[in-house]
Parts: sequence; C-alpha cells; structure tokens
Amino acid sequence: MKGKMDPLSTTASIITIIQLSSDVIKYVKGAAGATTERKRLRDEVRSCESILQRLKDEADDADEGKMWSETINLTGRTPLYRLGIVLSVVIAKLEPKKGLKKALSALKWPFDEKEVGKIISTIEREKALLALALTNDCRKLIQEIKKSSNENKRQLAGLIEAVKESTKESTKESESQFTELKNDLWRIQGTQADLKDGVDWLHDRQHNREATEKRETILDWLTQIDYAPQQSDFINRRQAGTGRWLLESTDFQEWIKTGKTLFCPGIPGAGKTILTSVVVEELNTRFQNDKSIGVAYLYCNFRRQDEQKAEDLLASLLKQLTQGQSSLPDSVQSLHDSHKDKRTRPSFYEISRTLQSVTAIYSRVFIIVDALDECQVSDGCRMRFLSEIFKLQSKCEASIFATSRLIPEITENFEACTSLEIRASKEDIKRYLEGNIEQLQFFHQEKPTITKGN
Repeated sequence: MKGKMDPLSTTASIITIIQLSSDVIKYVKGAAGATTERKRLRDEVRSCESILQRLKDEADDADEGKMWSETINLTGRTPLYRLGIVLSVVIAKLEPKKGLKKALSALKWPFDEKEVGKIISTIEREKALLALALTNDCRKLIQEIKKSSNENKRQLAGLIEAVKESTKESTKESESQFTELKNDLWRIQGTQADLKDGVDWLHDRQHNREATEKRETILDWLTQIDYAPQQSDFINRRQAGTGRWLLESTDFQEWIKTGKTLFCPGIPGAGKTILTSVVVEELNTRFQNDKSIGVAYLYCNFRRQDEQKAEDLLASLLKQLTQGQSSLPDSVQSLHDSHKDKRTRPSFYEISRTLQSVTAIYSRVFIIVDALDECQVSDGCRMRFLSEIFKLQSKCEASIFATSRLIPEITENFEACTSLEIRASKEDIKRYLEGNIEQLQFFHQEKPTITKGN
C-alpha cells in the first residue's frame, strides 16, 4: 500500500507522514461534492501537516542523548505511526482507481458525514500528542501516550472497519489495500508491548535523570570541595614507576591485605604527596570493579585551612563514599532533608554519624590522608578529625593511610601503628632525572655567563 511506513529514523518517519498528508490533500481537492466535509478534512490535515513540519525541524536540530531528542523519538514510536495508518486509510478510498470508468467514479466524494467525523476525530487525537511533543514536556507526553494508547487503537480499528464496510466495490485491488490495512492494524497491536516498554524506558530515563540531579544537589550540599582534580594533577606530575618501592614493600602489601593503619612520615620535600597520589591510584585501579570496597582521600593544605575544618574533612570523606554507591543512601537523604527547609548546615556529630552509616555499607573502606601536619590546628581541629577517623576505624574496620612531617603531637597518635618513613629513593631520583634531562640540559645551556668587570 502506498505510504506504508518502515521502522526508519524519526526524521524519515516524519517526512513519510508529511508526504501522506500532501497526498490526502491532493485527493481531497480532486474529489467532487460534499464541499463542507471535504473542507473540514482538508483543513484538519493541513493543521496536522504544520505540526509535522515543526517536528521535523526540531528532529533535525535535536542532539543525540538530549531529552528533546528522546521526546521526538517517542513520537516516532507511537503517534506518528498511528497517524500514518489513518492517512493511509483515507488514501485507500480516495486514491483514483485504474481504468476510465473507475477514474470517473473516483471524482465523487466517497465519505459520508459520519465517516469524515471519525477520520477527523482519529487525526485530532494523534495531532494532540504531536503538539504536546513540541512543548518538550516529556513527562506529560509519557502520561498522555499511556492514557490514550488503547482508545486511539480502538478508534483506528473502528475506522478501518467502517471504511471497509462502506466500500461497495470489491476488486483485487481494493481487497489488497484492505488486507494491507489489516496488517498495519496488526502491526499496531503487535507493537503495543514494545510501546509500553518504550514509554516505560523513557519514564525510567526521566526518573533516573531527576534522581541523578537530586543526588548531585545533595552531594554538593555536603561539600563543594573536590579533591579529584588535585589527584589527577599529582599523578600526572610523577614519573612512571615512581613509588614502586612503596607499593612493593612488605608493609604496604600487608596493609592492603589485613592492615588497619599505615603511617608514612617524612621530611619536607621527600615526595609524600606524590606517593600519596600513587597509593590512591593503586587502590582505585585494584578495586575499580569491586563496588563493595570504598576509597576516599584528602589532601590537606595549609593554604586552604579555612575550608578544611574537621567537619569539612569528614564531609569530603562522606561525599566520596556516597558517590561510590549506585543510589543515594537513606542516611544521607535523611541528613539533607532534616536541614533543607531550615537552610542549616549539619553538625560535626551529624556528619560523623552519617559517615559511619555509609561506611558500614561497604565490606571495606580505605581512607587516605596526606599532609596531616598542614591540617588546621586551631580549635582542636586536627585532633578532632584524627579522633573521628580512628573511631570510624574501630566501628567499621576502615583502613587508614596517612602522611605527615615528623611532628611529635601527630606521630604519637600513630605509635601503635605500622610506620614506614617516606624517603627519596635512588630509583625515584633516577626516574626523575631521566624524565627531565632535556629540561635540565636546556637550563644549563641558557644559564648566563658571569664575567668580571674591568
């Protein structure tokens, strides 16, 4: 049958329906009699054609993966297909028949007032969905498609039967046309499950998008500090192979397997921060496919002490461990809800309690803290923070890795723990020199010559 739709792209489907609309208008103009009914049908199809053209323009401009693109594609799965069947039904009866006698008979308007009303009603139902698609209100479109699906199918089935019954001539051509119309009807019936799946999928996609946005809002509410850019910067600055001695050491290997705390003190410039980034990368790589293991890290910096109070540091750990969960933990949601309306911030105690709750979700958690010596000392910030992560360790068996300069008030907190001093190894120095030899040579060549004055 002319105008039969294939499962092509949405844009191609829209173009097909526009062509069908043009054919219907052409055949309506070519018929005689029933001027009022012909005008009603022509105006309705033209109105629909205008919406189709706008949809085509939007479909051409839509980006893949965007919500607008999904909305357009949804119209391609349902209203467009049914509209194509409606227009094909009209064409089946208006299309001129072969032979002179049949061509002359085709000049007479073949539809009565009741049939025209059914056609217009069926078109209007699909047109309403297409117009809704133009608003890009995906949620409402989903609801309307679900609500109207069965009724639209019923009306379309009734229209096909009505046209079939009112066709007096029974030729091979007309029989073939109605057979194809019946097949198209079955195609609609057969795609109802797919339609439901498609609508449900889009509904889930919309729900997931909203859940993701809500999740990100809550995570940013916890803290907007993000240590990931620092981690990337540090790991990119190291020479390949740097820190291998640490990763291969017995103390580190034991800590990975069963250890609770590995304390790595070192003098300034020993490379503690770069080695910390190596440890973070090692853990992330080793456990990237194990969602039951959490990794959270902090880079203390004396220049950022105003944003690294004890509660800020705990909030950063909480945020990172929450990000490792596929859905927002109830404890984090409750923490946010208890402060949302009041626009208040959670207390140190509330953050600590929520952090313990989220940590308990994992089978094991690694906490890495670099430069404890740069952590804020005023108001007992550093001691409060250390007390909380040790409490987290005792309650949830978290594994702690920490670095610091050799400061007594810090080292005394780790006296009972495994300690491995950070030193600049010969291997790391050699790798650094080999990786920067060109720059060193350039510096030597550009060094100005100092001469004695006369």
